[in-house]
Formats: sequence, C-alpha cells, structure tokens
Amino acid sequence: MSWRPRSDGWSDRNPAWPLVIFLGAFPLWWIMGLGSLGFLVVGALLAYQLLKQPQIAVPPGFWIWALFLVVVLLGVFVLWIPVPGLLPESGVSRILSWAFRLLWLLSSTVVLLFIGNASQRALPDRTVIVLLAMLFGVTVLGGYAGIFFSSLDFPSLLEAALPHAITSNTFVNSQIHPGLAQVQDILGYSSPRPKAPFEYANSWGANYGLLLPFYLLSIRYFPRRWVRILLWLGLLVAIPPAVLSLNRAMWLGLAAMGVVLLVRMTLRGRFIALAAVCISFVTATILLISTPLWDIIQSRIENPHSNTGRSNLARYTVETTLAHSPVIGFGSTRDRQGNFFSIAAGATADCHQCSPPQLGTQGSLWFLIFCTGFLGTALFFAFFIKHYFPVLTVKDPQHWSMLYPAIYFLCVLPTYDTITTSLFILMMGTGLSWRWFRQARAGHLETTDLRHR
Repeated sequence: MSWRPRSDGWSDRNPAWPLVIFLGAFPLWWIMGLGSLGFLVVGALLAYQLLKQPQIAVPPGFWIWALFLVVVLLGVFVLWIPVPGLLPESGVSRILSWAFRLLWLLSSTVVLLFIGNASQRALPDRTVIVLLAMLFGVTVLGGYAGIFFSSLDFPSLLEAALPHAITSNTFVNSQIHPGLAQVQDILGYSSPRPKAPFEYANSWGANYGLLLPFYLLSIRYFPRRWVRILLWLGLLVAIPPAVLSLNRAMWLGLAAMGVVLLVRMTLRGRFIALAAVCISFVTATILLISTPLWDIIQSRIENPHSNTGRSNLARYTVETTLAHSPVIGFGSTRDRQGNFFSIAAGATADCHQCSPPQLGTQGSLWFLIFCTGFLGTALFFAFFIKHYFPVLTVKDPQHWSMLYPAIYFLCVLPTYDTITTSLFILMMGTGLSWRWFRQARAGHLETTDLRHR
C-alpha cells in the first residue's frame, strides 16, 4: 500500500497553480529574490501535485533519463577523490554544489512529467505557451532595463530579510539579487550586458532564444487582428537588446533556428510562407544595417574576448575527464592548479583573468562531461534524441514548433550554463511535445477502434 497525498479542495481542481502563479507573476517573484530559486520551489510543489495522481505515465525512453540521474547521484561518491593537476577538495561545500545541480535536474524532470500527465482541462496548451510567451516579453523588457538603467541597484525582499553573512556569499547573492545588467569590457570599453530577470548576461541570452518559439507560437491564440499585429511588431522591439547583449552563442542559436525553419518550409513546398519569411528577414537586416546596432555586431565579432580561455578550459576538461574518470566524471566542478599561462596559481596584477574558471563551467556541455563523465553525457543527449528524432517524421507544425527550442538549446550548450532555468523551460516544451504525441496516438487508437466496431 503506497502513500499518496489527499486529493480534495481547490488545489486538486487546479493542480497547475504553482506554475501559473509563478510564471504569470514572474516580475514580482524576481523582485522578491525568487526569480531563479522560484523554479525549484515550483518543481517541489508540482511534485506534490504529481504524487496525487493514481498513475504517472512516463515518456518513451524515460529509462535513459533515469539512468542519467543515477549517474548524477553516483557523482556524490567521487566529489573528494584526489586528481592530479586539480586542487585537493574537502568539506561539505562540495555536496552543496552537487546537490544544487541535482535539484535543478529533478525539478526539470518533474515539470516534464507534470505537463505530460496533465489533461487539457487542468493545464491547456494555450496556458503553457502564453505563460512562456509572457516570460519572453519580460525578458525583452529586462533587456531594455539593463541597457538604460544598468547602474540601478536594489536588494530583493529575500536579500533584505536574510542575514548579511548569507547574502554576502557570491553564489547566494547571484541567485537572489535582482540585478539588471553585467557591465563588462568586451568591446574595448565598459558596456552593460542585460541580464534581468535572470542571474547572468549569458543566462539572459540562453533563455531569450528558448522562449522566442513560444512567443511566436502564442500569436495563433489571439483572434483579434490588431493584437496579432502588435505581437509581430514586438519582434522588432526585441532586436536591440538581443544585439546589445553581445551574446554570440545566442546569435548562432537564433540563426540555426532560422535555417531549420527555411529548410522545412522549402521541403514542404510552403513557398508563399517562405517568401514572406525571406522578405521579413531582408527587411529586418536592412533596418539593422542602417542603425548603430550593426557596428556593435561587427565589433563583437572582431573582439572574440573569451575564445582562447574557453578553448583551453574545454580542452583541459576533456583531457582530465578522459584520464581520471571517463565514465561518471567527478560529480561537481573543480579548480585546477595554476592557470593556462604558468604553473603559478591564481591571477596576477598584470593578468587579472589568468586564474581560469572551474573545470565543468563555461558551458553545460563541459559540465556534463566533467561532472557526469562520458556515460552521463551520452545518456543526456540520448534522451532528447529519442524524444525529438520522431518529430522529424511528422507533418504537424505544432509538433515541429517544440523542435526549435531543442535546436537552440543544442547550439548554446557548449557556451552557456543551461542546467538551470533553461533546462526547466526546455523540459516544459518537451512535456508539451510528449503530450501532443500521446493525444495523437490516443485519437488514432480511438478512430481505429470505431472502425472495427
């Protein structure tokens, strides 16, 4: 006899309330200091709602994801093993770092299962898509806030309530402080890179591209013509912060989604729609070239800034994992001894960036390799390939729409930390995609049954 929470009351008639309230009022939660950690809270609340269901279905190939989580769990046993070339590790802080990533993975798993198991009555497609479209709008507005009010700084309500000993921690502060931008010297001068309502400028770029397909998909749910026109014009408004963010990986991911869209339209013979997209793209490009934004794009391409450091870190990450723990990795990130330019440790007065980031950072691909080994990395990719590969064979544009966030996620995986809010958003799309497949299959079986009768 298994225990399940009681099922009665308003909460059970509206099981998706944590997701709806959180995303629907996201700016409020961000000001409170729960813009990032709130996703974990939502994951816990959805898990409680999920456990109330008499039966929980899982998507095809879920065993692959379950094995991946097992590899992540096994990482706790290798957190402190000595590794040549890396600094020795000790203390419970290693567990906290490992547990934090595990919580994000579990929360993302829960939202996948919750959306996939939810009925259209409990959680309509429109609700999920419009909520994520609204989050895209908040991201764009946050981009403008970061550009024009980069010097504005204020504590979140959670930050004001917690003791200074906690909020002064750099990591904790990045999670609960509602900053608007990161001011960085990338183009040869200090310039703000928007990050609101997320933790970092790269997080802003990662989520911008993931949320864009949901914004485009949401337009179909608004019957009034003037509303649709405003939403299409909103795409033009979204361009300046995307350029000023200086996120090259984001630009690459957006271009990849555009190329896939054009190829798909061509193969399906939708030449009128293809022409409309091409004309829109050319018009937007001409408008872009006629503004100072084009000079910023060129300057960013001419100033790679972090290429050398990232490539050195990636190479050392792969070499260390291959040599010392190729199967399950090291559980969490680690510091190496010295830097990439000398055997001396840390930064110097002449080279403040010589101290390299931890191994397993600067891109979730390297996190997967270093922290879960090549087995964990293979399982991670295998799960998404198992789910999204069949999408390539279907003709329904609705099914295809969820492929674009996955394509974007793949493009930014080597550069951005996506095992946080980005994975949560991707899993929401994956849950929708899986639910559509289930509904299509149920409809097919029902039609077949009626024919046999």
